[in-house]
Amino acid sequence: MAKTNLFIFNFKKMKEFIFKITSFAFVLGSTLLLINYYGDAAHLFDKGYEIKMAEILQDNNYVTNISNYDERLFQKEFISTRTHQPDIVVLGSSRTMQITTEDFPDELLINNSVSGASVEDIIAIYQIYRKKGIKPKKIIIGIDPWSFNENNQRNRWQSIADYYYDFKKQKTSHEHKSLAKYKELFSFSYFQESAKNLVRKISGSNEPKASNRKLNRTNTKLFDGSLTYGEAYRNMSQKEVEKKAESYILGEIYGVENFERISNRIWSEFDDLINDMKENQIEIEFLLVPYHPLVYKKIKMDYNIILKVEEDLKEYANNNHVSLKGSFNPNLLKLNETYFFDGMHCKERGIKIILDSQY
Repeated sequence: MAKTNLFIFNFKKMKEFIFKITSFAFVLGSTLLLINYYGDAAHLFDKGYEIKMAEILQDNNYVTNISNYDERLFQKEFISTRTHQPDIVVLGSSRTMQITTEDFPDELLINNSVSGASVEDIIAIYQIYRKKGIKPKKIIIGIDPWSFNENNQRNRWQSIADYYYDFKKQKTSHEHKSLAKYKELFSFSYFQESAKNLVRKISGSNEPKASNRKLNRTNTKLFDGSLTYGEAYRNMSQKEVEKKAESYILGEIYGVENFERISNRIWSEFDDLINDMKENQIEIEFLLVPYHPLVYKKIKMDYNIILKVEEDLKEYANNNHVSLKGSFNPNLLKLNETYFFDGMHCKERGIKIILDSQY
């Protein structure tokens, strides 16, 4: 009888223990999920963020206090608010974001560059314009060394993949609809940032803000879609810039690791894009933005494939009567270290020199 009572007692204790553990796990999991969803450090679930930015720019304001938003979805919203046909559209990566209307004072320019752009990005954003019935007179395409690397691991284009597949006249496969963002709901690392952001969200201090100043404490989108960096990045000393360039080549060079050959698939899709632009009588210009001299020295030593990308682009541009400006080589353009923000981003005055260059 005593053994039976002891067994019942231990069973009850075990049930209580399991209940407590289960309850704790439920509370912990719920807290993690709720804070990651509502704090949402990278705005993965707050689809109104990009709309707010586009609406601010629509009123010819600049928008600042911006961070961690989906740049591709922003482009979709930004283009949807356009009411005037642009003379020039810029498609490229963060390396072309500094091209502004001021570089073309007599023309209406819209800069649709997105960080880490791939050829898929450029195709998708071009297709957004096509679907809206907007045909610019000229498109400047910023081409990066990683553009034709099959192993570049640039997957951010998938948030506007419908437009990419639409251009290719392929039925959209929902396989590209990544579930990766939902994994962040249960991520402890995302929780750390989201918990901080939740406080800012409640106070409204993380909301995009209209500004009439181009230069602000944080990154600022101008009404033409171009970008000015925040105060700290803009005002770095030359010594700090050099440290950034040195740090850049210590690790993997962005987007060009495992770049063994120029992808036939990507090159073919790029050619289809160019042919479509030509059929629509759009003037095309290729733009190659150089690397910091220290980084380019490393590229010449260890990444000869990048030199071939530039050679092939020059030949393609010549054969297809397309203008090409700039070079990955800063020495050709006489751009020294003072023309760079870091290892791969040129300052505005460097961009002006590139735009005035011609092969």
